[in-house]
Amino acid sequence: MFARKGKSSDVQASISRFTDLNRDCVSRVKHLKILLDTLTTNEKRQLLDEHSFETFHLVDELLLVNDVSSQIDSAIEAESGLWTLEQVLCLAPELVGSGWQRHAIESLLKKAVYPKNLMAVRKIAIRLFLVFYQCLGVYGKATPDLDRVFQCLLPFFPLRSGENAEDVLNEYCQSSGTGDWCERLRNGPIKSTASPSQTSKERAQMLQVYLDKFLEYCTRETVRIEWNDEGKRQECARFIIDKVIKLYMGECFAELESNGVDVFGGWEGADETGEPLDTADPVVIARYWLIRWINNIASATHTAPNGPQTAHASLLLYRNALFSSQKATNVALTLMREAMKLPLACSNVTHKVVNVLSAWLLQFEIPPFVASGEVSIERCSLLLANILLSFFHSPYLSQCRERHSSAVSIAFAILTSCKQLVAHRIQLPKPLPQKFWSELMTGLCACASKICHQSDVFSQHVSAAFTSTLISNVVIIKAVRRIVIDEEVWDEVHEVMKKGAWTSMAEQWAAIVNSVTRALILHLAHVDIFSREEALRKATESSQNSVARRQAIESVAAMEEARKESSEGGDSISSSNAITEDNVFHDTDDITNAVTSWSGDKLAWLQAWRRVISLVDPYTNASAHIAIDCTSQTIKNLLSVNLHPLAHWLACRLVTVPPILLPRCVPALSAILNETWVRRPPPLLSANILLCFIRLMQSKEQLVVPAICGLSAHELSIVAPRALEHLPKMLSNSKNSKDGKVSANSLKLFSMLASSYPGAEQVLLDQLVNTEASENAVVIVNTLAMLIVQRAQIDLVITAMKVIETHQFAMRLIPLFCSSIASLAQFSSTTLLQALLRAASLLRDERTRTEVEWQMTKLCVQWPQPQLPLVVRGILADRHMVLQGELVSLGGQYPMRGFEVSSWNSIESTPKTSSGAPDEKTVYVNRNSAIVSISRKESCEVTCRTVVGRHVWELDTHDEKKKTAVNVTNWLRKEALKGKRPGRESQGILGAMDDPFDELPEVRAPSAGSSYSDASPIEGSAQFASMIETSRRQPQPIGSHLQHEVPAFTPNSKLLEWRSLSASLGFVPAVSSVHSNFQRDLKHLDQTSSREVHKVAVIYVGEGQEDRSSILSNVVASPQFDEFTSELGWEIKIGRGHDGYSGGLPVETRAPYYADAESEVIFHVSTMLNGDVQQKWKHIGNDEVHVVWTENNRKTYTRETIATKFCDVLIVLEHVGDKMVRVRVDTASALEFGPLFDGALISMSELAQLVRLTVINASRAYRLARVEHSRPLRHREEVFCKEALAHMRPMALAQSISHLYVPTI
Repeated sequence: MFARKGKSSDVQASISRFTDLNRDCVSRVKHLKILLDTLTTNEKRQLLDEHSFETFHLVDELLLVNDVSSQIDSAIEAESGLWTLEQVLCLAPELVGSGWQRHAIESLLKKAVYPKNLMAVRKIAIRLFLVFYQCLGVYGKATPDLDRVFQCLLPFFPLRSGENAEDVLNEYCQSSGTGDWCERLRNGPIKSTASPSQTSKERAQMLQVYLDKFLEYCTRETVRIEWNDEGKRQECARFIIDKVIKLYMGECFAELESNGVDVFGGWEGADETGEPLDTADPVVIARYWLIRWINNIASATHTAPNGPQTAHASLLLYRNALFSSQKATNVALTLMREAMKLPLACSNVTHKVVNVLSAWLLQFEIPPFVASGEVSIERCSLLLANILLSFFHSPYLSQCRERHSSAVSIAFAILTSCKQLVAHRIQLPKPLPQKFWSELMTGLCACASKICHQSDVFSQHVSAAFTSTLISNVVIIKAVRRIVIDEEVWDEVHEVMKKGAWTSMAEQWAAIVNSVTRALILHLAHVDIFSREEALRKATESSQNSVARRQAIESVAAMEEARKESSEGGDSISSSNAITEDNVFHDTDDITNAVTSWSGDKLAWLQAWRRVISLVDPYTNASAHIAIDCTSQTIKNLLSVNLHPLAHWLACRLVTVPPILLPRCVPALSAILNETWVRRPPPLLSANILLCFIRLMQSKEQLVVPAICGLSAHELSIVAPRALEHLPKMLSNSKNSKDGKVSANSLKLFSMLASSYPGAEQVLLDQLVNTEASENAVVIVNTLAMLIVQRAQIDLVITAMKVIETHQFAMRLIPLFCSSIASLAQFSSTTLLQALLRAASLLRDERTRTEVEWQMTKLCVQWPQPQLPLVVRGILADRHMVLQGELVSLGGQYPMRGFEVSSWNSIESTPKTSSGAPDEKTVYVNRNSAIVSISRKESCEVTCRTVVGRHVWELDTHDEKKKTAVNVTNWLRKEALKGKRPGRESQGILGAMDDPFDELPEVRAPSAGSSYSDASPIEGSAQFASMIETSRRQPQPIGSHLQHEVPAFTPNSKLLEWRSLSASLGFVPAVSSVHSNFQRDLKHLDQTSSREVHKVAVIYVGEGQEDRSSILSNVVASPQFDEFTSELGWEIKIGRGHDGYSGGLPVETRAPYYADAESEVIFHVSTMLNGDVQQKWKHIGNDEVHVVWTENNRKTYTRETIATKFCDVLIVLEHVGDKMVRVRVDTASALEFGPLFDGALISMSELAQLVRLTVINASRAYRLARVEHSRPLRHREEVFCKEALAHMRPMALAQSISHLYVPTI
């Protein structure tokens, strides 16, 4: 707000009172203040010009009369006098500068700046002296004695002459005039009179307080001087800067002239470390504040005007004055260089200098001396970079101790600027030449070489940051910016990494290798191995860090708020106003952020990648394990995009590592060999990898075992002999070890090679006895089962069962073992049944015992068994009606001869009635364990329904022409021709007798033109007449007219046969009556599955096929696959002729089908299914078990290849040779089944049988895992008993006979 202008009468009154020399001083000062508050600036100047005598008289009276050294009241009056003097100096600078009242003003100032005055008075006096000094300096009237006073205004300022500034100032104040003062100076150094009671710390604090205010006054008071010519202010600023440089900076920096920076002449100054100084040393304090002052001036342009406008304006004024002089510019740069050598307690000012230099280096702001064209951007950038890097040559870094966090923070700021210059400022306003980049990297390497090999705390914290900066910068310069730099730079970086003493350097190198590998793959294969989310995250972090860093640079001076003049304390070296920065290196993935496409130079990236990957030695370096892990990951990334030559080149480095490090190389070397079918590595490399595996096996290294499990058949045949030499020992050593645990991988490898080891069975049995892991026990049992089946070692079944039944997991292993050896029945079903009987007696769980009983039932049905009574007895004891039906009904004992397995699902040929009511011509017989229905239609069908299934017979007469007994007839005739012989009367037909056929009535042959109907059947024979007479039947009229009439009833010959059969089978008493919906009950019973059914997907994957569309589009496959599917079962065609399980396949579809006494399996073969990909997927996608035959060696088949939520068991068959197949088993949940296990090697000759048995067991294991699951016939048993049999009611005997036989009478 503007001051209210007073009335003219008031102004005149105040003027008269102010100019009244007889009034007291206090009143005159009061009215002067009123006038100055009322008048404008020009009016103030006019007032003081017109009344200069009165004004100076007032000042003289206030200062000369009062004692300002100790008395408070006098000091207050003295302050009023100084205020008045200040108005004179600021409002009449031309008058003062011309020499007006010079000696009087100087005398007044002597009294004010006297060292023993109060601090408040003394500070005002210093401020006034600066104004007085500037006014004289602009007019060239500043004498050397005033320069001396200007130099000694601050107490305890360190002078090179050794004098005490307080003593010098004291002598000046006590001198009578300038001549006396100069005479004193010529007599030599003034003797010190400093009080010995003051400690060095107290003197340092005093100097710090005064120096802070003094430098603030230097810039602020210049703006307050009201010159008629505004250009005088610029002259004042140049004058003060020149005097501060000469009288203050020259005293604190001894080599400012001889070894200072000369940016215009291209001289950076010699590197001199110097001796470290104590923080309390006045020289350090003076340097700190002088550097801080000059840095604030230099950074004025990018300072936000948060503080007072006058403070900001004064900084801009001094900045223009600073950079208008080449000398001042060089001094400013020299002081910035010296800031890098300050003690770490001064880190806040060092931070500020780093921010200013970084802003210039990154060209956020172009320095004035560059913008004017006086200095080239190359020379300036090199100077700035070297000044920043000179911090790493500071003598204080080696002894930072508790100040190490400050040192680390500064180092991070410098290295971050170097990284941003290379990576983020790609398009600089003023491009930098190639020489600069080479020099920058050389300087960085020199600093890193000095720092990173040391073993102190500072080196530990910054070594990783140095590594990141060095490697990422050189890669971006070379490959992104495409700048040709000296090859020696790579050697220097390698030397830094070689001498580095910290593991974090290798870890940082590994991260950069990953980014460079990604860029290389992007350019060579056009594939980004980083996910989209990961790349976006890296870019976001980089952008945020870059913005944060720039904001920090731009807010340096914003942190410098103007201090209140009344503040008694100053800013300390460790002031809280200093910029704080987290000791976290802004380590972003600059390479990934800089490379977003493959538009770069492929050769440049390849060269950079090879250089980077070779920086860390995997042989003898302490960080060799990190190098090996990084190299292994790089190999996997290269193999994933088929860059095999590069992967092979890296693998050559791994096979030569020391034996102690060789185990870490196993995963990568294994990956090289696993890709052999796509692009085989050089034979020498393959041989060396296998040699490494053999050496590791000899040293009994467990890590190599999984890799050997994944070898091809040819490679495995090379390693197997040596592996089998050591595997039993490894298993034995594991058993005898402290923890007693056996490696699952070692056990798996031995299981794979067990068929080649003579005593494998005994080793496995020993391991089974001692194993405590259920997973290992399952593998052992499956392997034993496979060995028994492969070698048909029937005698081993009982031995293995004895070991299994005593195991702690016996209840889980017994069912697994029994299901895996089911195929042994073809060799010795009796021995197998003995094992099953033993197992059934041990199992307590009803569900698992039922599974074993099913196997026993199947054996008894398919092969005659002497132990059948034992089986039947056990089943009857368990009251399993279903299993009773299996043994009795299907065993061929009741009610008629049984069917073959393939015909167990027979169907009726008689069409069903649509109403569901029972047919009047159907008779139902209840035999308790069976429902027999007889159809009395033309085609007499007998259907037998049991809890097991349904079987249909069709009754028919067997027409066969009667053959004449030629041999008997001839014999009889021969005997008749012999006639009667004497003595043979009593010997009957063998004696002499007549022809016995002569006594039989003989039908006369019809004559020509007649027929049998014309002849009487009784003519010529009395016997026929006798027969008719004795017959009880009523005679029937005989005549020719009857032969054309239709009889009332003609019995069906089939029903006549049925009459005899039903009487023989005893059906008459069991005929039952049924309700009207009984036919519907039977239909429900017939639709209930009679056996366990399984549907299995069999998928063919051709070479190079990696997606569902291409895989399911196959309609033809390889001959090996066709042979395999043909052995899974017999091929059927859905529709008429196939009465078994169809698995939901449409009519006319062909598929392999297999059935036995307890289950049916249909295989959904992808190449045999009809329809397009989607139609095939409807069948395959819903199957619980998938068998995949893959010939794609480029990519491993996984669940994600054809994703479905129903594939609970995945069995992948991979070729490992012409005659061998490797089995991979993957389950969605924990299931135990066999005999095949994950990693098993199976010959083609036995593959189909083992796969079929495994998929049945797997499907059954999946269903048994659900608590609510039961065998399908359990449900059929309930339907049979509760819905069908329970609804049949017995008939009376007469009604039963009538119902059964009436149609035949």
